[in-house]
Amino acid sequence: MKIGLLSFSNSSNIGDEIQTLAVAQHLSKQQDTVYVDRDFMNTYAGEPCVVVMNGWFSSVPKNFPPSSLITPFFFGFHIAAETVDAYKAHASYFKQHEPIGCRDQGTCDIVKSWGVNAYVSGCATMTFPTRPLTSEPNARVAVDVGKRKFLKKERSQITFITHKTHFQKLSRQTKFSIARDLLDFYRTEAKLVITSKIHCALPCTAMGVPVVYVGKKNYRTNIVSTIGVPLFKQGIIGSLIGNLSFAAMPFKTPSFEERKQVITKDLRARLAAAGAQVAE
Repeated sequence: MKIGLLSFSNSSNIGDEIQTLAVAQHLSKQQDTVYVDRDFMNTYAGEPCVVVMNGWFSSVPKNFPPSSLITPFFFGFHIAAETVDAYKAHASYFKQHEPIGCRDQGTCDIVKSWGVNAYVSGCATMTFPTRPLTSEPNARVAVDVGKRKFLKKERSQITFITHKTHFQKLSRQTKFSIARDLLDFYRTEAKLVITSKIHCALPCTAMGVPVVYVGKKNYRTNIVSTIGVPLFKQGIIGSLIGNLSFAAMPFKTPSFEERKQVITKDLRARLAAAGAQVAE
């Protein structure tokens, strides 16, 4: 059976590609895969495949449910608040494919309210392996946090990165290449990371990189705090133009190895049950 990996022609957030790479790492290199566009699965006309429905759904909920050629299983699934009613109209589809593994408790509560069996699976980006350190990483990294937020004397010492891209101009291959390069950089070079993106915070923490999260706080992003990533209040950072300092941030590397193993075992078991060849 082919396994469908999500691609994202309708997204400018490289964090989406990172979520697909997080799933793909659990597949054998011999596994036959195909890319399926998350926002247009209703028009999929390729070979029958199983698709892991992980990540944020979606900017075009009108294109749900997927084509009958797609057999879904839900893991790390998140429903955007503004699309809840649109997905609720398809409660019977979710019921058909339960249990629904949800990325966060908020999504789990929503799906359960429809009479559908759901549980908090966590996110596949929480399963990246801890990095083996052969040298001392030294990069202080700010991901989607503006340069002007920081002390002037620190700015030249910071590597500024964004997970945003001009998606109209980049191919799927290019976007996945960028995602791989970002993960490699965080793994080998990042000493400390400040980010407003959960799909920077989660994989970096999983790999053992000390992180402080400065993004929005809501049910979508609460998963960051549940694994112990330090938070810095959005209201405060908004007022600290030119005063943010790496030295003042409460960096730490939370240990959630036991939870990582639980998530990994669950994902691999569900992949195997769907007929996938799982990585050794």
